[in-house]
Amino acid sequence: MGTTRLSWLNRDTIVAIIGVVLVAMSMRVAVAGISPIYDIVNVDVPLGIDARAVLGSLPPIGFVIGGLIAPRVNRAVGLEWNLVVLLSLMVVGHIVRGLANSWVTITVGSALVLIGSGMGNVSLPPVVKHYFPRAIGPMTSTYMTFVSIGSILPPLIAVNLSLATSWRFALGGWVIFAIGAIIPWVMEIRRGRRSTDAPTSSVRGPRLNVYRSVTAWAVALCLAVSSITGYGMFAWLPDIAKEAVGLNESEGGFMLALFAAAGLPLAFGIPILASRMKNVANLVYVGAGLTIAGALGLAFAPTVAPYLWAFIFGTGPLLFPLALALINLRTKSSNASLQLSAFAQFVAYSIAATVAPLMGLSRAITGNWHVALVGIACSGLAAVWAGTVLSRNHSVESELAD
Repeated sequence: MGTTRLSWLNRDTIVAIIGVVLVAMSMRVAVAGISPIYDIVNVDVPLGIDARAVLGSLPPIGFVIGGLIAPRVNRAVGLEWNLVVLLSLMVVGHIVRGLANSWVTITVGSALVLIGSGMGNVSLPPVVKHYFPRAIGPMTSTYMTFVSIGSILPPLIAVNLSLATSWRFALGGWVIFAIGAIIPWVMEIRRGRRSTDAPTSSVRGPRLNVYRSVTAWAVALCLAVSSITGYGMFAWLPDIAKEAVGLNESEGGFMLALFAAAGLPLAFGIPILASRMKNVANLVYVGAGLTIAGALGLAFAPTVAPYLWAFIFGTGPLLFPLALALINLRTKSSNASLQLSAFAQFVAYSIAATVAPLMGLSRAITGNWHVALVGIACSGLAAVWAGTVLSRNHSVESELAD
């Protein structure tokens, strides 16, 4: 039985697994690594509230741009060369961040990394569908676990690493993962195992009017609610920890790491669970409830149990691995998977791009974080509608055909 289950493994597939893992590990390190060390960077490079708001809004903006670029590059050169391109953007961006002498240069370097990450967001679901058609749940869980690890490590070590070396190394040192991730995909290209050579699962195919599918919108909203929560907290949670709770920089970084770490077991378990469930709506409702509870607790009782609120808040984005799993579970081909991935992430990150500036604006106007956190709690209600749609178990192609 065990041999049968693992019969899909071979040397090329193992190389692809390593490649997927390293890409996943590279995709979030630029998101959460700078907000805990704003004050340290500020000594050399002034970072006012405007600069911090811009940097906080960059992740979803970069993801939107990367999501628009990735389908075109994929169609032109295939999945593997697309991965090499996006990883090369990350390499250049990390180097620019590490050598920056102004907040504008930090912004440019961050933008390059995040555009590459956005291309990876869109590309990894069809990569999984192409290379691992018999293991979509386990492979989605695997890469989502390493995406989560890439979210946890930077805020956890950023302050101490900056003090032990420099903030430049804390920002730019992650380039090693992007460089390492290029190697497996160059090996795949050299061996001739390319997505463009497999017509049945190729990303090349007819363009679909994905926006006409109600299932596509439900997946997009699940991803949007998760992104609103995630990128709002990656931008401002250390500041919320200092102002509302009274923690110091290191403790604020730990609180952000705890927020990110809460999703680690969910990143591994949710895609597998979703692939085996007949009705995923209950998972959506749980994610919405946790998001609402964590946001309201942090807003109105921040000093009662701040780390507990951060943990509960961090479990709400279980909607993120769920949405990425549904991109493959609600499509029948790699072509449709790619187009649904691009559509859902464009919608989600376009909405999320407004969150960091709006949170900063509400803080400036009201003098506290209540409005911002209540707003995030309200966004969780959108996931309830998405759950009712996803309970129907329709595929995007079937809806468009009907």
